[in-house]
Amino acid sequence: MEVWIIVAVVAAVVLVSAGALVIVSRSVFRKAAGSAPGGGLGLFPLFPGRALLDGLAAGWEQDRALMVTVLREDLRTLHAAGAATGPAAEQLRLAERATELFAANENWADNLRAATTAMGRANRLLTGAETPPCLFNPVHGPSTAEVEWGPGGGSRRRVPVCADDAARLRAGHPPVVRMVQTDEGVVPYYSGHGRYVDWLLGWYDGFDPYLTARLLAGTTIGSHLPGRIRAIHGTAGDPLGEFGPVHD
Repeated sequence: MEVWIIVAVVAAVVLVSAGALVIVSRSVFRKAAGSAPGGGLGLFPLFPGRALLDGLAAGWEQDRALMVTVLREDLRTLHAAGAATGPAAEQLRLAERATELFAANENWADNLRAATTAMGRANRLLTGAETPPCLFNPVHGPSTAEVEWGPGGGSRRRVPVCADDAARLRAGHPPVVRMVQTDEGVVPYYSGHGRYVDWLLGWYDGFDPYLTARLLAGTTIGSHLPGRIRAIHGTAGDPLGEFGPVHD
């Protein structure tokens, strides 16, 4: 066989492999690879086919089920906070409807964001406050204070928090962060890569769109926020700078 033919074939295989790997997330790739004999990669990355599709579907179903659990837990917390009436009760009904549509795999991102948008509105109606939600756990309610915080030992910034978390931090204790289950274990929601971007943006709906990007710069979710915000709001960039001051 001519050398140039061998080179062309090898190059084609490498290009196909690279293209397949780009579209597979790290967690889904691990799931699909783990299904190969002996848990190895097998031929999966070079010849994607049914294994790739099955891996993508299985990974999505697992992530969606875990995220549905988070939404339903948030709803239970809000219902337990007090009897909602009038507009607050209507917002909770909207949140429940969006949660069930998300659980049924209807309009994934839109319903995830709609569920927490309605929860955030219900929380503000119940408390009568119009401040951004507690960054550590939005279901705690609208913020009542700002504290200095640096995720993972990174640069510190002022973030909105509820009264209880502010008191914990003043006493030298960690805040009560919203923890979520992922295929990597139980982690803070902002360490769950891009899974909870729309969940968070719903809670912060009605405020500066780029606020979350500045508050969570340096976290794993922070790397996904600017692009998602631009996709939703169609803005070219954050006028304050995505990693600039939290407040003027």
